Amino acid sequence: MLADAQGVPFTTAFIAVMGNPVTDLHEDMAAEQKALATYYQLVNLTDDVDIKNVLKFLGEREIVHYQRFGEALMDVYEFEESQNLF
Repeated sequence: MLADAQGVPFTTAFIAVMGNPVTDLHEDMAAEQKALATYYQLVNLTDDVDIKNVLKFLGEREIVHYQRFGEALMDVYEFEESQNLF
């Protein structure tokens, strides 16, 4: 059975999945934007160049993740449109 470092068993209670791919992808994109905003707020709180570089790198990754979720969302929209055959 999976557990964390303190021995607490793994649970999916904290995973927010609606089951609708469009809703889930929008939620994922929002989470990426929130993380990006957090990194930029942390950059403004420190004067340490090394920490700023790490936070900026992490922020860049969030941007890439946001873009990939957006691409996946467009794929889902295209797939849903292609299923409407009359």
